[in-house]
Amino acid sequence: MSLFDELRAARAELHEAIEQIQLIPGYERFLAPVEMDEISAAADHPLVYLTASDDAGVALVVRGDRVDSVPLPALRTAPLREWAERHREHFPTAGSRGAAQRGGWDRHLADLRDRLWEAVAEPLLADLSGVPHASLVPCGLVGLLPVHVAGYRDSTRPTGFRYLIDDLSIGYVPNARALAASRRRAASTPTGRLLTVADPQASAPADRLPYARWEAQVAAATFPGPVTQLCGPDATVERVRADLPTAWLAHFGCHGNAEPTDPLRSALRLAGDGRLHLSDIMPMRLTLRLAVLSACSAFVPGRDLPDEVISLPTGLVQAGAAGVLAPMWPVDDHTTALLMTEFYRRWRIECPQSPATALAGAQRWLRDATVAEVEQQWVRALDAHEAWLPEEAAEALLPHLFRSGSGDSRPWSSPAVWAAFAFTGA
Repeated sequence: MSLFDELRAARAELHEAIEQIQLIPGYERFLAPVEMDEISAAADHPLVYLTASDDAGVALVVRGDRVDSVPLPALRTAPLREWAERHREHFPTAGSRGAAQRGGWDRHLADLRDRLWEAVAEPLLADLSGVPHASLVPCGLVGLLPVHVAGYRDSTRPTGFRYLIDDLSIGYVPNARALAASRRRAASTPTGRLLTVADPQASAPADRLPYARWEAQVAAATFPGPVTQLCGPDATVERVRADLPTAWLAHFGCHGNAEPTDPLRSALRLAGDGRLHLSDIMPMRLTLRLAVLSACSAFVPGRDLPDEVISLPTGLVQAGAAGVLAPMWPVDDHTTALLMTEFYRRWRIECPQSPATALAGAQRWLRDATVAEVEQQWVRALDAHEAWLPEEAAEALLPHLFRSGSGDSRPWSSPAVWAAFAFTGA
């Protein structure tokens, strides 16, 4: 079956899933058509709808009551289908270690970087010059691709490339209504606790995430309120279900399963082979400022379903989370711990930033840093007893640094490494 036929079948399944969700009390208007006044009210920063067509694509940039049309001549349906097919073909499987597969994924993302720059980022940045942040609503096949990977060759940059995130931090949203709701929640007074879930499958050697508990410790070190930490066998479905509704911040260092053709079955994998499904989360009425889904294949757009509007991240947003960080493809445990440590430093410690801005900054840092620079930054933080870097976490993470490369190397410069995480919401 061709990708086009699969997408058409998935679209029918998507409508059926939406109808099922709309039967849940409180979700009667889930993904109902959005009116223009709702779109205008949500656009306190540019809200960008990206769509392709047979002849040329377009970006509709909404700024309050003003809507600008930005032509995207290279965003045409036929090549976009080819890019999506290759994205699915090269997509890495969780736990894959083969050099051939890693090399194919790296080459695919490098090709996608160039194509997305020409088709989307370059014309869009010309319209958004000087704008620090925008929310993207990728429509149709565009929703299958990581737009933030877009970049071009630039010899003045440490890695030899300049990327979209060097000029613009972005968040993905399913629609304007979800963005408006996320903004209202993000502006509310911080209350509640931090919930961390770390390495819940510790008893299964193949599924271990040994660095996840140190990520959780870093998150706790930057959080001023009460903390509930669930680690290993304590991170059961029952405990998480009980503690999640009262959390303001939730950090999940665990594996996940995305089910694009049956999105309500997408799940976080917890202790004892338990599964917390999206269908369990959506009725909870959460009050989360942020959910971090770390080191798990939780987002994974681009396999079968167009417009990933019922993925784990967007489902969490619908359930009450203002924002969600999640990887779009499988990620390395140690590298994720480095990225998350820098993210929490920027979001919670350095002059407070929005989660999307802090993520973009952390990704730039990881992409451009040498092994020696990371070591030096962390050693200085330890010497100064800076709160964002607990000594135990640093002692666990630092020894692995030089397994990544020599001191002057930049082992995290590939988009396959630094660009895996994306932000959904506000």
